[in-house]
Amino acid sequence: MPFVAINATNLYDAANLTSYATQEQADSRAREILQQFPAAQVLVAKVLSEYRATVTVTVQDPAEPEAEAPAA
Repeated sequence: MPFVAINATNLYDAANLTSYATQEQADSRAREILQQFPAAQVLVAKVLSEYRATVTVTVQDPAEPEAEAPAA
């Protein structure tokens, strides 16, 4: 199973998605993050499950509006 180093202080960091083959590699990356950002909270985690999804968006022309009946 792969390991990840997660910068919990910045969850939008794309590097959080990098997988490492060993715990030692993930730990090394975590220490690099702490050297750059000493106040960061960094987690090393073992990936037990990984899920992926895709989204398909389709577009179609809008229907013609119906004419309203004249008011009596």
